[in-house]
Amino acid sequence: MMDETDVTAVVTAVKQSLKYGQTSEETIRALAETALRQHKKPKAAVKAVRKQLHSIMAPYLGDPDYATAAARLEAAFAAGDQAAIEAICRDSLHSHLSTQERLPIMADFYAQIFAVTGKPRSMLDIACGLNPLAFPWMGLETPLDFYAYDIHEARIAFLNHYFRLQGLPPLAKLQDVAHQLPTEQADVALFLKEMPRFERNYKGRGRPLLDALNVNWLVVSFPTVSTHGGRNLTNRYRDFMFQLIEGRDWPMTELLFDGELVFCIEKGAKG
Repeated sequence: MMDETDVTAVVTAVKQSLKYGQTSEETIRALAETALRQHKKPKAAVKAVRKQLHSIMAPYLGDPDYATAAARLEAAFAAGDQAAIEAICRDSLHSHLSTQERLPIMADFYAQIFAVTGKPRSMLDIACGLNPLAFPWMGLETPLDFYAYDIHEARIAFLNHYFRLQGLPPLAKLQDVAHQLPTEQADVALFLKEMPRFERNYKGRGRPLLDALNVNWLVVSFPTVSTHGGRNLTNRYRDFMFQLIEGRDWPMTELLFDGELVFCIEKGAKG
């Protein structure tokens, strides 16, 4: 039987670290329990958890200074300066590699996706990162229920701050979808460029996640070029996507952008 004292010690040690202190405790605890089954000593388990978090959270992709960005947004909204609001959102998106790569195509990216799915009135953004800040370029109307899920505490607080300023419900959630599947029903679910890392860290859980999402449309994307080395990944990830939905009667539309391969999958909500 696992010693709860050891689990707590590992969680506390990781939460006290500068790099991973803002990570969801739910995620750290799940990793700590796994690590302690493999390592007898908490010190070794802490090292294993930090290594796994490096892969899951990908801190090397970058983050803005959340406090500064939040203050800038508040001032811009107070002044009613739409150009400044968009500039701050763009600056924040630029600070994270995944959304930085999408900036040159962002307006066209969402226009083409929603031309296939229809404009949603409710949306899930799975492992969202900073993507909800692309809202000004999505061409969507309010009211809109925009659920966003991530395991970074400061990021979720920042996104809810932005949602409130933007007049959207603060529906960003600190939730590890690998351990707690989203239950909200929506028109569209976005899962952008995260499936490869999700499957690498939680092998075999990608397909169950797609099955569980209670939405009419899944929008799943993949990078077309590797982060290091520039290797073309289009065919590899196209094959991977077909494997993920094999046996499912879900019509699929492919959209190919510069740097990103997108699949719009008509699933149909259960509710």
